[in-house]
Amino acid sequence: MNTDEGVTTYRSKPAVFTGVALLAAGLWLVVDSLVRADGKASVTVVGAVVAVGAVVVALTLRAAVFAGPEMLRIRNPFRTIEIPWGAVQEVRAEYSLEVRADDRKFHIWSIPVSLRERKRAMRMNSRSAAESPYGSRHHEIAQAALADHAVADFRGMAEQMGKESTGPVKVAWSWEILAPLAAGIVLAAIGAAL
Repeated sequence: MNTDEGVTTYRSKPAVFTGVALLAAGLWLVVDSLVRADGKASVTVVGAVVAVGAVVVALTLRAAVFAGPEMLRIRNPFRTIEIPWGAVQEVRAEYSLEVRADDRKFHIWSIPVSLRERKRAMRMNSRSAAESPYGSRHHEIAQAALADHAVADFRGMAEQMGKESTGPVKVAWSWEILAPLAAGIVLAAIGAAL
């Protein structure tokens, strides 16, 4: 989670790390194939790496949520969803983080719901409440899983800014991911056909 100019960004740090590592491996494959392989194999490898690289970027680096004063912007792998706070009907985290708006349900890919993280937070809260001399009612610093923390943030923002921020929900395809994916598939198919 990162806050900049009134906009809080939520994304998975392990996913970003994994994406960078996979892209570095793909770059190494491209360089190796250009140095060692013939033209046909190089075209196939470059096409495959571009296609797989587009999917890796979509699933790891692109996925993020931006909670600003006017709207919740969800950047999923292949779509971007902009939801004004006034359109938010419900936010919940069960098996995945979901936002319901305009009678539609949108899943958030960038904030994983971890049952293990929830159980750990509950254990820490129970332990620190038991150790507190005032009991659990006076326990001020509660631990929460990232998804549960995000749900609380989004609900609070929707309640606080919902009246000022209205408008329709906008959904757009992520052509910056879909175009390289299609180009990579075409290039790999051309290389395989040579």
